[in-house]
Amino acid sequence: MRIKKIIALFAVLALFASACGDDDDAGTTEATTATTAAPVTTEAGGTTEATTATTAAPGTTAAPGTTAAPAESGGTLRVTRFESFDGWVMDSAAAYVSYNTHQAVMEPLIRFAADGYGFDPGLAETWVYDPDALTITFTLFEGAAFSNGDPVAAEDVAFSLDVWNAGPNFGGSWDSIVAITGEGREIVMELAYPDNTILPVLSGSISGIMPKDFAGMTEDEFYNSPIGAGPFMVDEWSIGGRIVLKKNPNYHREGRPYVDEVILDVVTDQTENQILFESGDTHVVEYLPANVAGQYDPTEVYVCAIHSLEHLGMNVLRPPFDDPFLRKAVAYAVDYEAVNAGLGGYYGPPSGVLSPNIYNWAPPSEPYFRRDLDKAREMLAQSAYPDGVQVEINYDSGNGVDALIAQVLQANLAEIGVDLTLTGLETGAFLDRAFTVDADMTIWNYGAISPGIHDPIIWLAATEWLFSGWETDTLWDLFFAYAEAATDAEMQAIATEVQDLSFNEAHAIGIGEGSYLHAVSQTLTGFESAPWGLYYYDTIAISG
Repeated sequence: MRIKKIIALFAVLALFASACGDDDDAGTTEATTATTAAPVTTEAGGTTEATTATTAAPGTTAAPGTTAAPAESGGTLRVTRFESFDGWVMDSAAAYVSYNTHQAVMEPLIRFAADGYGFDPGLAETWVYDPDALTITFTLFEGAAFSNGDPVAAEDVAFSLDVWNAGPNFGGSWDSIVAITGEGREIVMELAYPDNTILPVLSGSISGIMPKDFAGMTEDEFYNSPIGAGPFMVDEWSIGGRIVLKKNPNYHREGRPYVDEVILDVVTDQTENQILFESGDTHVVEYLPANVAGQYDPTEVYVCAIHSLEHLGMNVLRPPFDDPFLRKAVAYAVDYEAVNAGLGGYYGPPSGVLSPNIYNWAPPSEPYFRRDLDKAREMLAQSAYPDGVQVEINYDSGNGVDALIAQVLQANLAEIGVDLTLTGLETGAFLDRAFTVDADMTIWNYGAISPGIHDPIIWLAATEWLFSGWETDTLWDLFFAYAEAATDAEMQAIATEVQDLSFNEAHAIGIGEGSYLHAVSQTLTGFESAPWGLYYYDTIAISG
C-alpha cells in the first residue's frame, strides 16, 4: 500500500531531523541571509513549458541556470560535518550530509532551487509537465554522460526507477510513474494520475540517476564504487570517515564543477570545527547549532531562509494531555520571544506547524499562539487540572538547542502551575520514546527537504503529528487531495486546513521558526543553500 510505504519513507527521516535543526552568493564580506521571494503562482493544470532560468512552481519548468564561471577555478573544497555518511544506497540515506553527497555523484534529472519554491536543471536541460496528458517530457543536456563516458539514456532512467521503487524506505514515492520511454535526449514519463508531488520527489537525491544494470557490476560492487552522471566522481570514501570526490571530466556543463576536488570530513566536536574553520583548514562547516553560531564571525555565517521548526508534541493518548484545555493552557504559556532570545536571534515566533518558505505554504486562518498568561490560566481553570499538574518532557540530550528550549519551557509552565520534569536522553533512546509516543511531551525540530508543502504534511503523518499520537487518517486524506489538486489556491487551502487542525486542537504546536546555518569562508563564491540547508558543491569556487 502506498501509505505504508510513505510512512516507512519518512520514518527514516527521524534519524536526521533533530541533528539538522541546529541551522545571491555566500562568502561575501557581509552576513549572508538567503531571503525568499514569493513563489510563482502558475496554475497547475494544462501544459507548462520551459521559459525561465529562475523559480518555477511545481507543475512548471525551468531552463538552464546561468551561474557564471569564476575568474579562477580549481583547488580543493574542504568541508566538515558532525554527522556520518550513510553509504551510497540512496534509499538508505537518513542524514542531510548524505543527500548533499549523493546528489554530487548521482545527479537527478532536476534539482531543487535554492529559494525553496522551484526547480533548476540537473541532467535535464528542460522539462514539460502536462497533467492533462499525464506526461513529463525531459530533454537532457547535450553530452549528458556518466563518469565512465557512457551517455545517459531513457533505459538508464527506467532502470533507476526500478531500483528506487524497490527500496524498503523510499519505495512508493514514484508510484504515479507507470512507464518511461524516449530516444536520444528526450525522456518521457507517463503518469497514472496527476501528481503535484512527483517533481519535488524527482528533484531529491533519492532520485539520482544510475547506469542501466549498474554498468555491468553487481549491486554490491556498484555501491562500493558508484558511477553517476553528476559533477563529481568518488575517489575514496568510508562511513563515518573521510570522503574524497574528484571532478568528473565527462560532466555535461562546461567549466563545472569549479573545484577539482571535494574533501568531506566528519568532526563531531564543535570547538574543533571552529578551530579548523578559523585557521583556514576547512571552507565550510555544515549545520552550525544556533547556540554555537554566535562564536563565529557573523560575516561568515550563512543564514538560510527561515524554515526550521522547533515543535512541541503533547501526548493525547493518555492523561493529562488528553485534555484539550490543558494543551491550550501550555500553548498560551510559552514565551516564544524568550526562545528566540536564547537561540541567538536565529529563531522567531512560530507561524504554524508547517515549515515555511516552501511552495504552497499557507498560514492558519487565525493568528498563531503567542504568550498570554491570562488566557493560559483561563484554559487551565477549565481543564481537569485547575490546580496544576506534574508532567515530563522528553528531548535529545545531545542537541543543545532543544535542551535550552526545554529549560525555557520549564520556567514558563511553572508560572501556571505545570511542573515540568526534564528528561534528556541519548539520541537512540529519545527516538524510541518519541516514535512510540511514550512521553508526556516531546520537543524536537524538523524541516522539509523539497519544494512543496506535501513534504511536511507527510512528516506530520509519519510522526503521528509530531509524537502526540493524534489521528492521521484525516491528514492522509488531505495529503492525497493535495497531490491531485488542480490549482495553487486549492493546495494552499489544504495547507491552511492542516494548520487550523493543529491550532484548534493544540496537540502539536510550533515553538519557534529559525534558520539552518553554515559557516562559509569568505574565500568562496557560489555557495547557495536551500532553506533546509542542502546545497550543491559544483556551483562553488575558491577565490583565494
